[in-house]
Parts: sequence; structure tokens; C-alpha cells
Amino acid sequence: MKKKVLYLLISALSISALPSFVLAADDDATPETPTSSKGEYVKPTPQQTRIKGLILRLQPNYSHEIETIDDGTEDFLGLFNESGTGDPQGCVLFLHEDHAHPDWPQVISPLRRNLPSHSWCTLSIEVPDIAGRATPTTVPSNDSDSDSDNSSPTPPTDGGVTLTNEQKVFDRIDAALALIREKGYQNAAYLGHRSGAAYALKYVADRGIAGQALILVDIKTVPPASEYQLSQSIESLRIPVLDYYFDRLPSDHRFAQWRQQASNKRRNSSDAFVQIDALPDARFGNSADKRLEQRVWGFLKQNTTQSSQNKELPEFKKGLFYKSPVE
Repeated sequence: MKKKVLYLLISALSISALPSFVLAADDDATPETPTSSKGEYVKPTPQQTRIKGLILRLQPNYSHEIETIDDGTEDFLGLFNESGTGDPQGCVLFLHEDHAHPDWPQVISPLRRNLPSHSWCTLSIEVPDIAGRATPTTVPSNDSDSDSDNSSPTPPTDGGVTLTNEQKVFDRIDAALALIREKGYQNAAYLGHRSGAAYALKYVADRGIAGQALILVDIKTVPPASEYQLSQSIESLRIPVLDYYFDRLPSDHRFAQWRQQASNKRRNSSDAFVQIDALPDARFGNSADKRLEQRVWGFLKQNTTQSSQNKELPEFKKGLFYKSPVE
């Protein structure tokens, strides 16, 4: 009797342990599908978050620097600093690198804040991200009949090349230059850092700008342009250029050589092309920032039209400002 009771108890426990879908298999009724509430997927917006955080950081003490600029289709951020002397020489327009912002701590922030003490106003503008880090990755199909991915710009058939976001960036540069003129500055120089330098170079070359100055800091190409294609833009320049780069890798050296060769083919050789391997300067801190500031200011002073500037170049360390002529 005890064995029978024990057997029935074990059988009952075994049945109760079966999954619900197994128990439902013998039931004629269709099991009710549980409803699940799924929230909407929110796509991250890293650039908007970055810019919003920058504005919140600057507003308490530097709200006077913040400019909202309209390029005709949308607003974007600019940070403006007036010349800090009584003899302004012009304005330097800054283009930051990819996935950065107009007050980026490397290169952009120290220069835009310090050049006003050397008679230059500064305007640093927001450059759109080249490729969104939050953009879903599309796996290409192996089917030869499927449409190809057209997300990247296609180089024109005339041999030129269009950078990603080129027209958008150029429209922003146009709007920034209009703001500079509105504030009473007629002379403008262009300074780009890494991918920002690529946009600055392409803009100056395509627009045929002359009589001002272009400063490239650690230039990096922007897809789909190759380094060689981008370097060829230098041949058509009619403007003094400071090419401040860091020779870390063989690719850096090769890219610098292509830029120098393109400069050697320029028709107007009177416009300076100063190429500096600044690897010894490639360190963080006040010392490196000061050297870069002196390089840029010295280049502007020697290669732009100066209007009775009172502040002279310092007598010490003149090698920071220019290369000695080859004897």
C-alpha cells in the first residue's frame, strides 16, 4: 500500500514539473500568447549630446562666446572671441576634427582662446560627424543583383572627389565667414585640425581663395578621398600654407611627401608653403600648446597683410616662427 501511494505521488510530481507547452499539447484549447510591451528604440545622437553638454559647460561664464549660426537649412554652434588688442588683424576660422566639438581641448581650445591676445579674433564652428557612431551597420548582400550601398559619396567622373558632408560643411563655412564680416573683420584665415584640415584645404582650393592663409594641423583625409587625391588640392592653392604635421608612421611621412610635391608644382611659388614635422611638439600640456600658439601666430604675422600691428615678434626662439633660408 505504501509503495502504491509513493508511486502515485512521484507520478504527480513528474507531471507538474513538465513545461507548460507540453501540458498544453493534450489540450484542445489554443494557449494564450502572453503580450509583451516593448518600448520604442531611441537612436543615440552623440553629436547633439556633445554640443548640448558643451553649451551647458560654457553658459555660466562664457555665454558671450556662444553664437547660433544659420547656414540656410539649419542652425549650428559657433564660439566667437573678439580680438584682444586695439589693432585687430583679422579672424581665424577653426574647423575641429571628426567626433569633436568647437572647444576641443587638443589644438582648438588653446588656439581659439590665445590668438586674440595676438590681434586675431577667432570663430570655431561645429563640424558635422563624418559617420555616426550610432548608425546601424548594414551587412552587404552576396547577391550580385542587389542594389549597392550608396551611403558614401561617389567621386565625380571628372577626376575630382567630393568629401563626405562636403556641401554641408562648405555651407557652414560660408555662413561663418558672413558672421565674421558682420562683426567688422574683413581678413580671414582658415585653421583645420585633422579631418577639419581636409575640409579647410578642399574649401580653399575649390573656391580659389587668395591673399589669406591656411593652417593645416595633423591633417587626415575624409572618405572617399584618398590621401593622394586630397594632397593634389594643394597644387591649385593661391594662399600661404602652414602644414604642421606629426611624422609618427610611414603613412604620415608618405602623405606629407605628397603634399610637399603638390606644393612644388604650384605656379605662384611666392606664396609660402611651410611644412613642419612637429613630432617633438606632440605632447600635452601648456608647453606644447604654447609652441603651437607661437608657430601659428608667427606664421600669420609673416604671411598675411598686417595693418600697423604694435606687438612685435619676440627676439627669442625665432626658429619657432619660420625656417632659416637654405644657403
